[in-house]
Amino acid sequence: MESLILCAGFAKRLEPITEFIPKPLLYVKGKPLLGHIIDSIDDLKIKRKVISVNKKFSNQFKYLLNLEKAGGEKGIELVIEPSMDNAERYGAIGSINYAIRNAKINDDLLIVAGDNYFEFDLLELKKHFEKKKKPIIALYDVKSIDDAKLFGVVGINSESRIVSFTEKPEKPKSTLISTGIYIFPKEMLKKFHSYLKESGKHDEIGHFIEWLVKNEEVYGYVYKEGNWHDIGNLTIYRKLFYSNL
Repeated sequence: MESLILCAGFAKRLEPITEFIPKPLLYVKGKPLLGHIIDSIDDLKIKRKVISVNKKFSNQFKYLLNLEKAGGEKGIELVIEPSMDNAERYGAIGSINYAIRNAKINDDLLIVAGDNYFEFDLLELKKHFEKKKKPIIALYDVKSIDDAKLFGVVGINSESRIVSFTEKPEKPKSTLISTGIYIFPKEMLKKFHSYLKESGKHDEIGHFIEWLVKNEEVYGYVYKEGNWHDIGNLTIYRKLFYSNL
């Protein structure tokens, strides 16, 4: 299994701070968000870690990884997209497809959004994937209908198969949401290219999942312990940052 961390966005909702610091390098609980994600992936003993970044902030990622000596010791590779601003961004699906092609990813793939802060044991997700050998999504109950409106809302059956997925619904049917953590089997990686070709939509991985659920078996793993936060605005970031002081 290989892994891909998505860090190529420009995080416009967190400006002005993200005009000079990419969101995955913002500090939360004593280290950059990216550091927390890498630590979680290290526990899985995955053979390869690829991080997609944009050209504008690529030197900051290179500096951080060299400073922590992660490049050699942890087998981290950067895939650098040529985008310099938000208007040139590839979008989540575009980034995944670009990384698969340019990093020559050809194995089961763990994908993690780089703006996630979570305290989940990803080994549980991996074990669930190994049983099913189907796409699997880490799910979390935000326990708020208003909060659920901001995410992909999921419905599952008794076997944990996803039977419905709606990206950012106006009227969520539940508070169970996708966390931006996925595992896809090797043979499914070509689906990203197929989706781009069919839909022309490069952003919002949730729309890809909506499309995939209609055509394939996709499963969820519900995390009931541990915290999860999507750092979507400065209010959430400040709350997490100051909670550690």
